[in-house]
Amino acid sequence: MNKKKKIIGSIIILIIFAVFLTAGYVISKPAKDLNAKEVFNETTVVESKDTKTKEITVYINGEVKNPGVYKLKDGSRAQDLLNSAGGFSETADKCKLNLAKKLKDEDYIYVDRKNDKNISASGSIGNSSISQDGKVDINSASKEQLKTVPGIGDTTAQKIIDYREKNGSFKSIEDLKKVGRIGDKTLEKIKDKIEVR
Repeated sequence: MNKKKKIIGSIIILIIFAVFLTAGYVISKPAKDLNAKEVFNETTVVESKDTKTKEITVYINGEVKNPGVYKLKDGSRAQDLLNSAGGFSETADKCKLNLAKKLKDEDYIYVDRKNDKNISASGSIGNSSISQDGKVDINSASKEQLKTVPGIGDTTAQKIIDYREKNGSFKSIEDLKKVGRIGDKTLEKIKDKIEVR
């Protein structure tokens, strides 16, 4: 009788032990799967947020085939922007633009026109921004050509270009006073070196 009780007792203990093992495995397994899913979802959300911020908006104008505003990946170079704009036009001065320049949001890139000597080998001025008497046409001159006028530096030349792109051609030399940094004294100094065509 004692042996029977011992055997039954042992069997009951084994069954209880087996039930606990099985229950422990079943309870712990879904929890691991759930945690894995939660971690995966959090990672996905973070990545999608990063993807949204990794974009910049830049403007290219001047001697390119398709000037305009373009959205590019953060870390893009001037070469990428140029490719998006269809490449240089035939009259572009390809030497002045640093194609390796890393772009940032709201950058403005202006591609200059070739110098008159490069455009016209025959010697005729034609559609040139600098006349035969050396005056610079403020309506068509590139940034570099504007900077050849004593009194017009890099910043002022860019302001002149920005103004005419936004408001159209200058009607007279006096209109230059509408551009920031150009007052009566500056205009008096440069008026003999510039013209409006």
